[in-house]
Amino acid sequence: MRRKRKKILSTDITFDKSELIDIELVDKASLWILRIILNLGGHREFIDNNNNFCKEDVVHFLDLTRYGEMDSAEYTRTEVLDTLKKQLAISEKQDTFSSAKILSKNMKQLSNLIALNSYEEQILEFTVLISQYEVLKNAVSFLGSELNSAQVKRILGLILDIPKSEVDAAFASGSKFSKSSLLMIDKRNTHTLDRKIEPISYKFFDNLMNLDENILEMMKESLKVSEAGSLLLKDYDHMQKDIEILLPYLEQAVATKQTGVNILFYGLPGTGKTELAKVLAQELGTKLFEVSYVDEDEDSIDGSKRLKAYKSAQAFLANEKTLLMYDEAEDIFESSFSFFGPPQRQKDKAWINRILETNTIPTIWITNNIQSIDNALVRRFDMSIELPIPSKSKREEIIKKYSSDMLDKKSIQLLALSTAELKWAV
Repeated sequence: MRRKRKKILSTDITFDKSELIDIELVDKASLWILRIILNLGGHREFIDNNNNFCKEDVVHFLDLTRYGEMDSAEYTRTEVLDTLKKQLAISEKQDTFSSAKILSKNMKQLSNLIALNSYEEQILEFTVLISQYEVLKNAVSFLGSELNSAQVKRILGLILDIPKSEVDAAFASGSKFSKSSLLMIDKRNTHTLDRKIEPISYKFFDNLMNLDENILEMMKESLKVSEAGSLLLKDYDHMQKDIEILLPYLEQAVATKQTGVNILFYGLPGTGKTELAKVLAQELGTKLFEVSYVDEDEDSIDGSKRLKAYKSAQAFLANEKTLLMYDEAEDIFESSFSFFGPPQRQKDKAWINRILETNTIPTIWITNNIQSIDNALVRRFDMSIELPIPSKSKREEIIKKYSSDMLDKKSIQLLALSTAELKWAV
């Protein structure tokens, strides 16, 4: 949610900066913008050789309104830059800077969850704020529209006064940002700074800035606690042999925080795969979180976004006694899937293999179409279990148990038959 601002009138000589950014962030934002313009060459875009300014809001924010009211011949470019240099010198001497209250509180939550260091916190805060405030987004646009990854890291280091080695470490492949998908640099394309740094989701960033809630509550669009199931373990007695192996295995995995535990459920739609995951969580006394496949508007969430949510869950739930469920897993496991495009297919498979080998939360993956998944990938799962169509007598038993007492025996038989024909028929 971008911060709304009032229209800036050309007659304004003094300007209320809180119209552009929350008042507690003014000093910090001023320092960042001055470093962008003076230390990183942004002045070339901000004011050209004819003394014409770019981005009116930045002009007002930096107390340059009087120049905007003058004819360009009445001042020199050097005069403007000297004025900004004086401002920067003052800002650099400031010892402490305040932050947005809700964001600061949420940053502490994140740090407690995934142990961010102070440099990572600064990078995350900066990225959240440029996604929220137009004046900051306009300022970083002065740095160019075709930045590569190395340039982005250098820029972050200079804006935030962070050593290059620490910026490199923050975005390394095994970093907390990478493992959680919290923040990553787009290595495939050149962009402006704000587009090169990819958040887990802009909705999550908006929540960090504005929502005083538990971090997991902020993720509910893509990761949520599963609703309680309606079945019991004895309703799956037709799968007794598989469950006798699976249940103690998952119990051990949860108790020891074993890594790389992945179970695949497959079978025709309606055979109870999702319900079985819920039953297992109930039996183990754990929570069950599910990676959503639709958002709050019931629109489908694409595979890449779901995988980001899955990686975040691994980081955010590390201290929870829980299982994860990834339903409709065919969106990433199908042989035709390519996360980065057809030429990258083998890299995609290797990337998915790494996910299956290193996940810290035991995960139940569910698909209706195992035929579309590469056999080599199927072999990566600890157990692959097919959920068969229950016998007609078993279906009658379940329907009788969980349906209204008003149903007579004939109705139950007909319902079981129609269910078999419409939902479980091959």
